[in-house]
Amino acid sequence: MPHRRSALPATLLVVLSALVALPSTARATAPAESSEPAPLDRAVVGTAIEGIARELREAYVFPDVGNQAADAIEGDLAAGAYAKASDPAEFALQLTERLQGLTNDSHVRVIHGDPFANRPKSSAPQGAGFEVKRLDGDVGYLHLASFVPPEAFKPAADAAMRGLSDTAALIIDMRDNGGGHPASVAYLASFFLDPSRRVHINDLIWRNRGTTSFRTEAFWSSPTPVSYLGKPVYVLVGPKTYSAGEEFAYDLQMLKRATIVGETTRGGANPGGLNELGSDFFVVVPTGRAENPITGGNWGGVGVRPDVSAASDVTREAALALAKRDRKS
Repeated sequence: MPHRRSALPATLLVVLSALVALPSTARATAPAESSEPAPLDRAVVGTAIEGIARELREAYVFPDVGNQAADAIEGDLAAGAYAKASDPAEFALQLTERLQGLTNDSHVRVIHGDPFANRPKSSAPQGAGFEVKRLDGDVGYLHLASFVPPEAFKPAADAAMRGLSDTAALIIDMRDNGGGHPASVAYLASFFLDPSRRVHINDLIWRNRGTTSFRTEAFWSSPTPVSYLGKPVYVLVGPKTYSAGEEFAYDLQMLKRATIVGETTRGGANPGGLNELGSDFFVVVPTGRAENPITGGNWGGVGVRPDVSAASDVTREAALALAKRDRKS
C-alpha cells in the first residue's frame, strides 16, 4: 500500500531591489517593493480544492467522513483560509494536515511535484529489498524495507527463506518498512503457516466509486517452497513501520505466529490511489480499508502494539535475547 508524505516547503526566494541613482535635480524615492510572496493563483487553489472534495465524496472508503471533510475544506476556501498560500509545497502540506485532522487517516495526503521523488532507491535486484544475515545463536535475520509487487517479490522471498529455513529462530525486521502490495504480505506470511491448509490472512474492503456499496478482496496463504514451522519468529516494528509493513506484523500477531518486538507503529490501514489535480498537485484518497478475519478490525489510527516493548535502537538486540532465551526454555 504504497506510501509517501508531501515534499518539504521550498526555499523562500529573496528579491533584491536594485538602487538606481537619479540626477540630483530629479531625485525621487522609488516605491518599496513588497516582501510578501505572491499568492498562488486563485484558480489553481480552487481547482485543487474542487478535485479533492470530489474524490472524498465519490471514493473515500468512509462515505460519511468523506462528505464531512469535503464540506469542511470547501468551507475553508470560502472563508479565505488559503488566500495567503504562496508556496505550492507549503499549500500541499497545509491541506494534508487539515485533511488528516478531519479524517484521522494518515494515508490521506496532498502532494506537489513528483509524487515519487522521495522514494528510496533499492540496490537489490528488481528492488525486492531483502537483506539476509545469520546472527549469533543460530538465529536468522531478515530485513525488508517494502513489499514490492508479487512478480518481483516471490522469487526474492523464496531465495531469502531457503537460506534461513534451517535456523533455530528468525527475526524479521520491519522497522523501515513503509508499505507495498498486500498480495506480497500474504505470500511472506505463508512461510510461517501450516502448508496443509489455506489460512485466511486479511481482507481489503473497497468502496465502489460513486456509491455507498463495497466489495471484498480476500487474501489467503499459498504454497511456498519451504516452511518455517515450529520455531519462534520475532517481528521488529517501530515508528517508521507503516501500511503493509504494519499489516504483516498485525497478521502474524493475530494468528499467534510471531512475537512483535519494538515500538508502536504509525497506524495506516487504508490503501488508496494517486489522483492528479492539475498544476502538479496530486491527492491520495483511500478507497479501501483492511479487515482482519480474526478481529474484524485493523491497526488504523492506533498502530500495531508490540508484545514486547523495546526502544528502536535496541530492538534487534532485545529480539535476539528473546530468541536465545526461548531456545533454552
